[in-house]
Amino acid sequence: MTDTPELEHGDGHDVSPTGDTHSFPSDAELSRSLMVTSATGVLSTLTSEGYPYGSLVSHLADNAGNPVILISDLAEHTKNARSDNRASLLVDTAHTSEGDPLVGARLTLIGQLRLLEGESELEDSYLTKHPYSADYANFKDFNFWKLDVERCRFVGGFGHMSWMTASDYSNAEEDPFTHTASGAIQHMNDDHADANLIFVQERGGIPKAKEAQMVGVDRYGMTFHVQSDSGDRMSRVAFPEVAKEPAQLEPFVIGLLRSLRSEI
Repeated sequence: MTDTPELEHGDGHDVSPTGDTHSFPSDAELSRSLMVTSATGVLSTLTSEGYPYGSLVSHLADNAGNPVILISDLAEHTKNARSDNRASLLVDTAHTSEGDPLVGARLTLIGQLRLLEGESELEDSYLTKHPYSADYANFKDFNFWKLDVERCRFVGGFGHMSWMTASDYSNAEEDPFTHTASGAIQHMNDDHADANLIFVQERGGIPKAKEAQMVGVDRYGMTFHVQSDSGDRMSRVAFPEVAKEPAQLEPFVIGLLRSLRSEI
Protein backbone atom coordinates (compact mmCIF):
# COMPACT_ATOMS: atom_id res chain seq x y z
CA MET A 1 0.00 0.00 0.00
CA THR A 2 1.41 3.40 -0.96
CA ASP A 3 1.61 6.23 1.51
CA THR A 4 -1.14 8.82 1.21
CA PRO A 5 -0.16 12.41 2.05
CA GLU A 6 -2.06 13.97 4.90
CA LEU A 7 -4.24 16.92 3.98
CA GLU A 8 -5.08 19.91 6.10
CA HIS A 9 -8.80 20.47 6.67
CA GLY A 10 -10.12 21.94 3.41
CA ASP A 11 -7.09 21.09 1.26
CA GLY A 12 -7.61 19.87 -2.30
CA HIS A 13 -9.56 21.32 -5.20
CA ASP A 14 -12.10 24.10 -4.72
CA VAL A 15 -15.32 22.59 -3.37
CA SER A 16 -17.19 25.84 -2.75
CA PRO A 17 -20.64 25.98 -4.39
CA THR A 18 -21.07 27.65 -7.77
CA GLY A 19 -23.98 29.44 -9.39
CA ASP A 20 -26.51 31.53 -7.49
CA THR A 21 -24.84 31.08 -4.12
CA HIS A 22 -26.61 34.15 -2.70
CA SER A 23 -29.88 32.21 -2.79
CA PHE A 24 -29.13 29.62 -0.12
CA PRO A 25 -31.52 29.67 2.87
CA SER A 26 -30.11 30.93 6.15
CA ASP A 27 -28.95 28.36 8.69
CA ALA A 28 -31.81 29.45 10.93
CA GLU A 29 -34.31 28.65 8.17
CA LEU A 30 -32.62 25.31 7.51
CA SER A 31 -32.77 24.56 11.23
CA ARG A 32 -36.49 25.28 11.52
CA SER A 33 -37.22 23.08 8.49
CA LEU A 34 -35.07 20.28 9.91
CA MET A 35 -36.97 20.38 13.20
CA VAL A 36 -40.30 20.04 11.41
CA THR A 37 -39.23 17.02 9.37
CA SER A 38 -37.46 15.32 12.29
CA ALA A 39 -39.46 13.07 14.61
CA THR A 40 -36.81 11.83 17.04
CA GLY A 41 -33.58 13.07 18.56
CA VAL A 42 -31.05 12.48 21.31
CA LEU A 43 -31.90 14.32 24.52
CA SER A 44 -28.85 14.93 26.71
CA THR A 45 -29.19 15.85 30.36
CA LEU A 46 -26.68 16.12 33.21
CA THR A 47 -26.33 13.43 35.86
CA SER A 48 -25.79 14.31 39.51
CA GLU A 49 -22.08 13.64 38.91
CA GLY A 50 -22.04 16.13 36.02
CA TYR A 51 -21.80 13.64 33.17
CA PRO A 52 -23.86 14.14 29.99
CA TYR A 53 -26.51 11.44 29.59
CA GLY A 54 -28.02 10.91 26.13
CA SER A 55 -31.23 9.08 25.33
CA LEU A 56 -33.52 8.76 22.31
CA VAL A 57 -36.81 10.70 22.48
CA SER A 58 -39.67 11.63 20.17
CA HIS A 59 -40.37 15.34 19.84
CA LEU A 60 -42.61 18.02 18.38
CA ALA A 61 -41.58 21.61 17.65
CA ASP A 62 -43.86 24.40 18.86
CA ASN A 63 -44.44 27.57 16.81
CA ALA A 64 -41.08 28.97 17.93
CA GLY A 65 -39.18 25.75 17.26
CA ASN A 66 -38.90 24.71 20.91
CA PRO A 67 -39.04 20.91 21.27
CA VAL A 68 -41.84 19.28 23.24
CA ILE A 69 -41.25 15.76 24.57
CA LEU A 70 -43.23 13.20 26.55
CA ILE A 71 -41.23 11.32 29.17
CA SER A 72 -41.78 9.22 32.26
CA ASP A 73 -40.89 10.28 35.78
CA LEU A 74 -38.97 7.01 36.01
CA ALA A 75 -36.67 7.94 33.12
CA GLU A 76 -33.10 8.94 33.91
CA HIS A 77 -33.37 12.18 31.94
CA THR A 78 -36.41 13.21 34.01
CA LYS A 79 -34.51 12.60 37.24
CA ASN A 80 -31.60 14.60 35.85
CA ALA A 81 -33.80 17.49 34.67
CA ARG A 82 -35.46 17.84 38.07
CA SER A 83 -32.08 18.52 39.68
CA ASP A 84 -30.44 20.42 36.78
CA ASN A 85 -32.69 21.44 33.90
CA ARG A 86 -29.91 22.32 31.45
CA ALA A 87 -30.19 20.06 28.43
CA SER A 88 -29.67 19.71 24.69
CA LEU A 89 -31.46 17.93 21.86
CA LEU A 90 -29.64 16.64 18.77
CA VAL A 91 -31.69 16.01 15.62
CA ASP A 92 -30.48 15.05 12.16
CA THR A 93 -31.67 14.27 8.66
CA ALA A 94 -32.79 10.74 7.93
CA HIS A 95 -30.13 8.76 6.08
CA THR A 96 -29.69 5.28 4.68
CA SER A 97 -26.96 2.79 5.52
CA GLU A 98 -25.17 3.74 2.29
CA GLY A 99 -22.83 6.69 2.04
CA ASP A 100 -21.39 8.99 4.68
CA PRO A 101 -24.05 10.04 7.22
CA LEU A 102 -21.94 13.05 8.19
CA VAL A 103 -22.71 14.81 4.90
CA GLY A 104 -26.27 15.33 6.14
CA ALA A 105 -27.56 18.21 8.24
CA ARG A 106 -27.87 18.07 12.02
CA LEU A 107 -28.91 20.53 14.70
CA THR A 108 -28.18 20.78 18.41
CA LEU A 109 -30.59 22.84 20.50
CA ILE A 110 -29.31 23.99 23.88
CA GLY A 111 -31.57 25.29 26.63
CA GLN A 112 -33.53 24.52 29.77
CA LEU A 113 -36.21 21.90 30.28
CA ARG A 114 -39.46 22.70 32.05
CA LEU A 115 -42.75 20.93 32.62
CA LEU A 116 -45.36 21.87 30.03
CA GLU A 117 -48.44 23.35 31.69
CA GLY A 118 -51.64 24.77 30.22
CA GLU A 119 -50.77 24.07 26.59
CA SER A 120 -53.22 21.32 25.68
CA GLU A 121 -53.09 22.17 21.97
CA LEU A 122 -49.39 21.34 21.92
CA GLU A 123 -50.07 18.07 23.69
CA ASP A 124 -52.73 17.19 21.10
CA SER A 125 -50.36 18.11 18.27
CA TYR A 126 -47.69 15.89 19.78
CA LEU A 127 -50.07 12.93 19.89
CA THR A 128 -51.11 13.59 16.29
CA LYS A 129 -47.48 13.42 15.20
CA HIS A 130 -46.74 10.45 17.48
CA PRO A 131 -50.03 8.51 17.74
CA TYR A 132 -48.32 5.54 19.39
CA SER A 133 -47.70 7.76 22.42
CA ALA A 134 -51.42 7.81 23.20
CA ASP A 135 -51.03 4.40 24.83
CA TYR A 136 -49.11 5.88 27.74
CA ALA A 137 -49.75 9.64 27.55
CA ASN A 138 -52.41 9.37 30.26
CA PHE A 139 -50.25 7.37 32.64
CA LYS A 140 -49.74 9.28 35.90
CA ASP A 141 -45.97 9.04 35.67
CA PHE A 142 -45.76 10.54 32.14
CA ASN A 143 -45.50 14.28 31.59
CA PHE A 144 -44.92 16.69 28.72
CA TRP A 145 -41.77 18.78 28.90
CA LYS A 146 -40.54 21.66 26.75
CA LEU A 147 -36.95 22.64 26.00
CA ASP A 148 -36.77 26.45 25.98
CA VAL A 149 -34.05 27.01 23.40
CA GLU A 150 -31.27 29.44 24.31
CA ARG A 151 -28.73 28.68 21.60
CA CYS A 152 -28.37 26.46 18.52
CA ARG A 153 -25.57 24.81 16.57
CA PHE A 154 -26.30 23.88 12.95
CA VAL A 155 -24.06 21.67 10.84
CA GLY A 156 -25.05 21.43 7.20
CA GLY A 157 -22.32 19.02 6.13
CA PHE A 158 -18.58 19.17 5.60
CA GLY A 159 -17.31 22.71 6.30
CA HIS A 160 -20.80 24.16 6.80
CA MET A 161 -21.56 25.06 10.42
CA SER A 162 -22.68 27.97 12.57
CA TRP A 163 -23.98 29.04 15.96
CA MET A 164 -27.20 31.03 16.14
CA THR A 165 -29.12 32.84 18.85
CA ALA A 166 -32.48 31.70 20.12
CA SER A 167 -34.14 34.75 18.55
CA ASP A 168 -32.61 34.11 15.12
CA TYR A 169 -33.82 30.53 15.34
CA SER A 170 -37.32 31.25 16.60
CA ASN A 171 -37.92 34.13 14.16
CA ALA A 172 -37.00 32.03 11.11
CA GLU A 173 -39.70 30.22 9.16
CA GLU A 174 -39.78 26.66 7.94
CA ASP A 175 -39.64 26.27 4.18
CA PRO A 176 -42.98 25.88 2.35
CA PHE A 177 -41.53 22.92 0.43
CA THR A 178 -40.43 21.07 3.57
CA HIS A 179 -42.96 18.26 3.23
CA THR A 180 -42.86 17.93 -0.57
CA ALA A 181 -39.17 18.44 -1.35
CA SER A 182 -38.07 14.82 -0.99
CA GLY A 183 -40.63 13.57 -3.51
CA ALA A 184 -39.75 16.31 -5.98
CA ILE A 185 -36.03 15.58 -5.64
CA GLN A 186 -36.52 11.87 -6.27
CA HIS A 187 -38.75 12.60 -9.28
CA MET A 188 -36.20 14.95 -10.85
CA ASN A 189 -33.33 12.51 -10.34
CA ASP A 190 -35.26 9.45 -11.54
CA ASP A 191 -37.07 10.96 -14.52
CA HIS A 192 -35.46 14.27 -15.48
CA ALA A 193 -31.68 13.88 -15.34
CA ASP A 194 -31.46 15.88 -18.58
CA ALA A 195 -33.24 18.81 -16.94
CA ASN A 196 -30.85 18.72 -13.99
CA LEU A 197 -27.94 19.07 -16.43
CA ILE A 198 -29.57 22.03 -18.16
CA PHE A 199 -30.03 23.78 -14.82
CA VAL A 200 -26.39 23.47 -13.77
CA GLN A 201 -24.90 24.06 -17.22
CA GLU A 202 -26.94 27.17 -17.98
CA ARG A 203 -27.44 28.70 -14.54
CA GLY A 204 -25.36 26.72 -12.06
CA GLY A 205 -21.92 27.84 -13.22
CA ILE A 206 -20.70 24.45 -14.48
CA PRO A 207 -21.10 24.47 -18.29
CA LYS A 208 -19.10 21.25 -18.70
CA ALA A 209 -21.07 19.26 -16.14
CA LYS A 210 -21.45 15.58 -17.03
CA GLU A 211 -23.95 14.54 -14.40
CA ALA A 212 -26.11 16.46 -11.96
CA GLN A 213 -28.21 15.16 -9.10
CA MET A 214 -30.66 17.36 -7.26
CA VAL A 215 -30.00 17.23 -3.52
CA GLY A 216 -32.16 20.09 -2.29
CA VAL A 217 -35.00 22.43 -3.19
CA ASP A 218 -36.44 25.27 -1.15
CA ARG A 219 -38.33 28.55 -1.47
CA TYR A 220 -35.27 30.24 -2.98
CA GLY A 221 -34.01 27.66 -5.47
CA MET A 222 -32.44 24.25 -6.14
CA THR A 223 -29.15 22.65 -5.07
CA PHE A 224 -27.31 20.04 -7.15
CA HIS A 225 -24.38 17.69 -6.68
CA VAL A 226 -22.45 17.88 -9.95
CA GLN A 227 -19.81 15.69 -11.54
CA SER A 228 -17.39 17.06 -14.13
CA ASP A 229 -13.83 16.44 -15.31
CA SER A 230 -12.57 18.89 -12.67
CA GLY A 231 -14.21 16.95 -9.82
CA ASP A 232 -17.40 16.96 -7.79
CA ARG A 233 -19.00 20.22 -6.77
CA MET A 234 -22.23 21.69 -5.47
CA SER A 235 -24.22 24.01 -7.71
CA ARG A 236 -27.00 26.41 -6.79
CA VAL A 237 -29.76 27.62 -9.13
CA ALA A 238 -32.13 30.33 -7.87
CA PHE A 239 -35.80 30.67 -8.72
CA PRO A 240 -36.84 33.99 -10.32
CA GLU A 241 -38.86 34.79 -7.21
CA VAL A 242 -39.29 33.50 -3.67
CA ALA A 243 -41.94 30.79 -3.24
CA LYS A 244 -44.55 31.28 -0.56
CA GLU A 245 -46.65 28.11 -0.69
CA PRO A 246 -46.16 24.39 -1.45
CA ALA A 247 -48.22 24.49 -4.66
CA GLN A 248 -45.59 26.72 -6.31
CA LEU A 249 -42.90 24.02 -6.39
CA GLU A 250 -43.83 22.33 -9.68
CA PRO A 251 -44.62 25.49 -11.68
CA PHE A 252 -41.42 27.16 -10.45
CA VAL A 253 -39.24 24.24 -11.61
CA ILE A 254 -41.05 23.78 -14.92
CA GLY A 255 -41.18 27.50 -15.63
CA LEU A 256 -37.45 27.97 -15.10
CA LEU A 257 -36.65 24.91 -17.22
CA ARG A 258 -38.77 26.18 -20.12
CA SER A 259 -37.11 29.56 -19.90
CA LEU A 260 -33.62 28.07 -20.04
CA ARG A 261 -34.49 25.72 -22.90
CA SER A 262 -35.74 28.66 -24.95
CA GLU A 263 -32.36 30.35 -24.51
CA ILE A 264 -30.27 27.36 -25.64
